[in-house]
Amino acid sequence: MKKLLIVGAVILLSFSACKRQLSQDQVPFDVRESFVSHVPTATKVEWEENPDYYFAYFIDKEHQGMALFYKADGDWIETEEALKVKDLTAEQKKILISFQETQGKKIAQIEEVKKSDSTDILRVEVKK
Repeated sequence: MKKLLIVGAVILLSFSACKRQLSQDQVPFDVRESFVSHVPTATKVEWEENPDYYFAYFIDKEHQGMALFYKADGDWIETEEALKVKDLTAEQKKILISFQETQGKKIAQIEEVKKSDSTDILRVEVKK
């Protein structure tokens, strides 16, 4: 079990070590243009790249977010934004409250994930 955890940690570290930070002018125009079209009100944008993708980390209307793009062609893959309970619809809040009451768990984080295939997901991380 220890070996499996060590191997997993090494893989995660090597993946994150492959990313490098970029200045705005180092990001291809098509990627920047695609980003602005998907998150036009983003501020505090920071860019990273790995051998396969460009990542934009940003703030949008007080929410932290991340957008992922294919290399250089600007094709958008997905955008993730952290949400607060107050940002959810009444129905979503009702479901979360019911879940917390029946499962005895607390909400740790809520993210809205929008994908290029038009899939929108609400990802909820819980803790005891």
